[in-house]
Amino acid sequence: MSAGGPGRGVIAEINVTPMADVMIVLLIIFMVATPVLVGAPVRLPQAAHPTEQKAERLEVVVRAKGEVVAGGVAFSGGEALVEWISARRSAGAESVVLVQADRGVAYGEVARVLSACRRAGVEDIALATELRAGS
Repeated sequence: MSAGGPGRGVIAEINVTPMADVMIVLLIIFMVATPVLVGAPVRLPQAAHPTEQKAERLEVVVRAKGEVVAGGVAFSGGEALVEWISARRSAGAESVVLVQADRGVAYGEVARVLSACRRAGVEDIALATELRAGS
């Protein structure tokens, strides 16, 4: 507070500069931390020359023990996955399917998922990878 001089009275202002500084620091922390926290749910294989896909997509995860999860639902058989993908595509969902397979899973499990995607009518299938260190 300061007295504004003779005849002007008291000026009461709140200094918002420290609050703005704190908010900017928090914003920077969240911008840096979010990509680290929102990684793939499995350990992805490495690729020397990956390309990034920005299109909207359906995500299917194949865990190390062969468990297939899509949309938070675990699938035990390929036909159930085919029906789920077909239902999402007919409801106007994305036509690209991103398969995120753990690097320790047998390729036969991944091939089963790829086959299910093809039977569901998906033409664009992407396999998620990590960028190899040093590339």
